[in-house]
Order: sequence, then structure tokens, then C-alpha cells
Amino acid sequence: MIFPCDSDHFQWWKRPSGVAAVCLGLLCVLLLAGIIGLSVYYGVIDHHCSTERDQQTSYSLLTKEGDQQPTSYNNLTKEGDQLQSSYNTLTKERDQLQNSYNTLTKERDQLQNSYNTLTKERDQLHNSLTTRTKDRDQQQNSLKVMTAERDQLQNSLNIRTTEKNLLQNSLTTKTKEKEQLQNILTTITRERDQLQNNLNTRTTERDQLQNSLNTRTTEKKQLQNSLTTKTKAKDQLQNTLTTIARERDQLQNNLNTRTTERDQLQNSLNTRTTERDQLQNSLNTTASERDQLQNRLRFYQKPCLDGWWKFGTSCYFVSSTMDTGGGGQKACRAMGGELVIINSREEQIFIHGFKKNVWIGIYKEYGIWKWVDNTPFNTT
Repeated sequence: MIFPCDSDHFQWWKRPSGVAAVCLGLLCVLLLAGIIGLSVYYGVIDHHCSTERDQQTSYSLLTKEGDQQPTSYNNLTKEGDQLQSSYNTLTKERDQLQNSYNTLTKERDQLQNSYNTLTKERDQLHNSLTTRTKDRDQQQNSLKVMTAERDQLQNSLNIRTTEKNLLQNSLTTKTKEKEQLQNILTTITRERDQLQNNLNTRTTERDQLQNSLNTRTTEKKQLQNSLTTKTKAKDQLQNTLTTIARERDQLQNNLNTRTTERDQLQNSLNTRTTERDQLQNSLNTTASERDQLQNRLRFYQKPCLDGWWKFGTSCYFVSSTMDTGGGGQKACRAMGGELVIINSREEQIFIHGFKKNVWIGIYKEYGIWKWVDNTPFNTT
């Protein structure tokens, strides 16, 4: 619990301390001003003394100079008078500063007395403050006790509030369940009425169906009689159908036999056709081989020109003129030939038999050896 405080009740002891602080501040200012004044005063006196000494020295110098220079004596006399006037003025200022110093000293004594008085009042106020502090501590303890009691009551109130909320929730739940049950009861009542209506409808439909059943029973009897008649006719037709089926089976067997014979003949025909194609291919192959042999025979039988050497189906000419590879190739082409291309080991042995260094039709392109007919070079 917080007790209200009256600001005027506590200001009676704060105001004198404020006044004392102000007085102390003024006292310090006055003391500082007095000290500064004394410093200035003694500084001025020292300055005057120094000035008097300087003037005396100057006067002596001027006297000497006056003896030496009579023409400047009047000027120096005037300056001496001016200095005397300045000295008198400074003396008056010194007297005024002395009076100010005395006044400040008196004021300092008065302020010291005021300070002592304020110190006593401060001690009294401090004692009063201590008493008030003790009273405040006691009231603070009472406040803590009351606060603890209030917290306990608040906790009890919270517990009761929680229980009330739980009961309220339970009541709300029960109310909702009652409403749900009421809705279910209403729904069941509606369904019962609908079922009753459906039952009435089904009863009416049952009566109608009973009448229809009676009608259908009469029709069934009539149809039964017709069925008996139709059954007899069906039996006769069944006998006829059986006879026809037997004849059909015999015809089917004959057809299967003829089909089997046809398939056998077709297979034989296919076999003969395949054999004929194979023989035709063999005949064509044989004819091609015959033509090749005849061509080779013609090449073997064809003689070479004078100065040419024959090997196999080719004619070779060995020039007696020394020339470069390019020149030899041009000469061969001029004669309708080409530099020799070695296609077999036998041909290589034949070329080697000339016992001469000859150019052959091979060249190197991009690091790859090729024959002049652009076929790749094979070392085997």
C-alpha cells in the first residue's frame, strides 16, 4: 500500500538548507573576490614601488642629461610632474582598495557567523530526518505485510476465478450437448415421419404389384400352353438340325483332308523354288568367275610393247634416263602409265630383279604414306 505524501510537509526542512547553500556560495564568492582584490592591491603596490624606483632612476638619468643637455631640462621637468601626478593617483587607488579589503573582511566575518548558524540548523534538520526515516521504515514494513496479505487474497481470488471458469465451461459444454441431442431428436423424428410415408407408399405399391402379379399369372398360364406347343416343334427341328450337323461334319472332314494335301503341295513347291533360286545364284557366280578368268587370260595373252617387261597382267618399263620422282611420274603418264604400285610380295621381288634404283608410286602427305592412286600404304 502506498501512502500519499504532502510536499509542503517536507519542504519546511529543505528550504533552510537551500538558503544555507546559497549563503555558502555567496561567502565563497566574496572570499574569492577578496583574495583577488588583495592580490591586485599588492601587485599594484609592487608596481608603484617599481615605478617609483624607475622614476627615481629616470630622474637621476634625466638630471645627468640635464647637466649635459640644458635644452631638454624643461621637458624632463614636465614629465616629472606627470609622473608625480600618476603617483598620487595610484596612491588614492591603493587607499580605495584597502578600504574595499576591510569591507570584505567584515562581510567574511558576517558570513562565517551565518555559516555557523546554518550548520547548527542543518544538524537539527538531520536529526529530524533520521526520525522521519525510522517512521518511514516502519510504515514500509507495514506496507510489505499488507502487500503479502493482498497477494494471498489475490491468489485465492484467482483460484476461485479459475474454478468459476471451469464450471462455466462445463455448463457451456452441457448446454451444447443438450442442443445437439435436441437436434438429433428432431432429425430422428423427421426420419420417422419420412419412413412412415415411405411405408405407406410401399404398401400402395405392394397392392399394385399384387394385382400385376395376378395378371402376370394368367398370362404365364397362357404362355405355358404356347411353350408346350413350341417345345414339340423345337424337338422336331432339333432332330432335323442333328442330321444336318452330321452331314456338315462329314463335309468338314473332307475339307480338312483337301487342305492338308494342298499345304503339302505348297511346301513342296516352295522347296523346289528355293532350290531353283540357289541354282540360279550358283550359275550367276560361276558365270562371273568365268568372265574374270577370261579377262585375266586375255591380259596374260596380250603382249607388251618393245622395251616393256611383262609380269602378271601388267607391263613395266624401266627408263635408262636419270630423273626426279616428279619427272619420272610425268614421263610415265606421257606413255599412258603410272609409277609402279606394288600390290604383292611377288611384284616387289620382280621389281627388285631389275637391280636398279627406281622410283615407285608412293608419296608422303601430312606424315602419312600413300600410293599415287590414293590407296593407303600397307607394309604387309
